[in-house]
Amino acid sequence: MIIKSDIISDLKIESVNDLYKLKPFMEEGILKVNKSQISRELGIDRRTVDKYINGFEKSKTRKCNNCITPFYDVIK
Repeated sequence: MIIKSDIISDLKIESVNDLYKLKPFMEEGILKVNKSQISRELGIDRRTVDKYINGFEKSKTRKCNNCITPFYDVIK
């Protein structure tokens, strides 16, 4: 049986946005990730490291409900 996997071989983790690259290694059992050590090096919480490894992406926009918006006509 031949097993092919599309795994990134060159890893350089410089920010939380690069942590998704560790997921395939963890799933294959090739690499055991020390999340506490990564969190110390990046200066973030270890639970944040876990969240970003599992594929979390910060949203680009915020949906903000402004309480003044319905009253623009009254204010004018």
